[in-house]
Amino acid sequence: MTELSAAEIDAESARLAALRMQLLEMHPFWGYILLQLRLTVSFSLPTMATDCVNFIWFNPKYTRSLDSRELGFVLAHEVCHSVLETGARRGNREHRKWNMAADYAINDLVSGITIPGADARYHDESACLYRMPQGLLRNPAYRGMIAETIYEDLCRKKADSSDEIYVDVKLAAADGRELHFPNVPWGGGSRDLHLPLELNEDQREILKKRISAAVENYQASGSRGDLPGDLLRKIGISDRPRIPWRRVLHRYADTILHQDDYSLASPNKRFMVHDLIVPGHYNEKLGHLVVALDTSASMDNETIRAVLTELLSMVDSSQDITLIVADCRIRQVVTGDKLEQFIAADRFPGGGGTDHICVFDYIREHRLNPCLFVGLTDLVSIFPPCKPIYPVLWLTPEDHGDAPWGRVIELPKESD
Repeated sequence: MTELSAAEIDAESARLAALRMQLLEMHPFWGYILLQLRLTVSFSLPTMATDCVNFIWFNPKYTRSLDSRELGFVLAHEVCHSVLETGARRGNREHRKWNMAADYAINDLVSGITIPGADARYHDESACLYRMPQGLLRNPAYRGMIAETIYEDLCRKKADSSDEIYVDVKLAAADGRELHFPNVPWGGGSRDLHLPLELNEDQREILKKRISAAVENYQASGSRGDLPGDLLRKIGISDRPRIPWRRVLHRYADTILHQDDYSLASPNKRFMVHDLIVPGHYNEKLGHLVVALDTSASMDNETIRAVLTELLSMVDSSQDITLIVADCRIRQVVTGDKLEQFIAADRFPGGGGTDHICVFDYIREHRLNPCLFVGLTDLVSIFPPCKPIYPVLWLTPEDHGDAPWGRVIELPKESD
């Protein structure tokens, strides 16, 4: 292939940057991880590679051969290597078979990333956000399996290495040094290069915190897109990370109050130049926030004060705010201009059992039409049989009941 001009290289960098923003908007968990990795040109690579912590290196000669959906696939593939720490999980396993096992598992995972809102079954190609390029490793028999299980199966089989070649790679490191990897094996269905890099404990801690932050980003977005939570727990990467509830509350509320939803009817125009269709916001109007405070005997006053103080800071960000104080019946209704005075009085009427039916009845009867409902409760309550049409967020202590619908943010016993 002939050498590329500076304009052609810049065009590929722009395409990758656009795909990164598309993933951030459609799938905030994956997009957040990708945002932490620097996209860097390297002509010494046959395709792409990552160190999982700082870089995704790409050869623009290779990326130019892919359409946008195929390029999105291989980019998401690199992100999965970072999220799943495939290099660190290899241990003493034979490198080639482990690399194949990791690619089988990752390609299956990326094939399951769908277009948000698509009504499709698992791995329905018409609903997949990306398309796997020809020649990559894929086996329906390995669907849903982790790399360790696939590796054991490959060890029972004879792997064909006839198409494997070796390449000499030189890359720029995060500290400015040059990384030199002679005779790195490539091929056998792998289109990215698996670099012989080992992660130290500091780097693994960075990845652990990054995953927790990505989960937070996912929750703050209203749980938009895909989160491989079961897979992360299965391989021991993530175990219900402790989320800073204040930040999640503010980011979630800001997202909901400042725009109602995404719609493909009004696509985001800044991506269309790259032939990418990304849903755009169709309502930029500030919304009405309704808060329901459960003052039954099971709720802790210190927690109540802490949450109400955070909600008070949202008054300027919403069109209006209404606080409904209730246990088994409505005890008090406080408007936004009286909220600070209510908190300062430090008296929370109630103390009986909990019944949220009266709360949702009040909202309907008074036509409050909230853009967001926030319920501070332990969820040991009675709820209406049907989910309301507006978004619901529950703030609960760590020991709580089950939410009938809506998102749940746990409040730790100790202040974060």
